[in-house]
Amino acid sequence: ITFWWIQRPIRPVVLSAQENATLETKVKELESRTIPIGPDSTPPFHSAPAAAGTPIPPADRPYIPGSTTIKLTEREINGLLNKNTDLGNKVRLEFAKDAVNAYMAIPIPEDFPIGAGTTFRMRGRFRISIGGEGRPYAVLEDITIFGLSLPKEWLGGIKGENLLGDALGEKPIIQGIMSLKVEPGALILEVGE
Repeated sequence: ITFWWIQRPIRPVVLSAQENATLETKVKELESRTIPIGPDSTPPFHSAPAAAGTPIPPADRPYIPGSTTIKLTEREINGLLNKNTDLGNKVRLEFAKDAVNAYMAIPIPEDFPIGAGTTFRMRGRFRISIGGEGRPYAVLEDITIFGLSLPKEWLGGIKGENLLGDALGEKPIIQGIMSLKVEPGALILEVGE
């Protein structure tokens, strides 16, 4: 039983039709926020001149701004990994309060000299928060391989360090992003006005 538990596969997340439709709506909303403007692109509000006898539309039309927040669930993120990459059965992400737990199970090829035909397992925990009340931080809390939590020295001294806050200081990480929050089961991104 222990050997089976250690070698168990990661099951890919396959979204239902309803979940897929909800996710597609979220992705389309994200894509609609980036409007290409340049010499080769047509302005998004371009309209052809009115033909003779065609009534001219009113000059003042109502405009409804989009949302400034998008929430993606853990299931949706894992479903995207499965749908758009070959990582669906190798990587699984779980969201906790301001943390992301990552699990990897990678088959070792039969012709590899060490551990051929077995599964290489690794897990890690990253603490992440951007914006909000405190300083931004991205901390690698732990990496565990074969049940051994790797020491800080083996990871180049980055374990437990605030890589994002130390590098940026008080500067924003990406202009326009107000906050990125990780909460149990979801990732929430808030953009500026």
